[in-house]
Amino acid sequence: MNDLTWAELLAALPPETIFVDATRGVCLNASLVSGEATPLNQLTQAGVIEFIYKLLDAANRAQKTKNGALPTGSKLNSFSDPTWSTPNNAGLVTARHTVAAQFTVSTAVATAPLT
Repeated sequence: MNDLTWAELLAALPPETIFVDATRGVCLNASLVSGEATPLNQLTQAGVIEFIYKLLDAANRAQKTKNGALPTGSKLNSFSDPTWSTPNNAGLVTARHTVAAQFTVSTAVATAPLT
């Protein structure tokens, strides 16, 4: 099964964004993923959409890097390139990412990325 490692994802993110805590295991620093100058340290702070978008973008870049070394037929295809809308009157655009994963029907838990 091909999948990204945490180290491969970290290579597409700022240093120290992903780290291993002796008690909790692999952890992500949401402030670093989001590019925030001050720590996100309250559960009531906004920023989840930006965090998820930037994490998906990093996963897409890590997938492209990994796919460069994989033979045809083994390449990952879980994180699509974003699609962009045209700017609205305020000059804002919408970016959409698609994520694809395979699930075991009986558990509905992701078991492997699509290849």
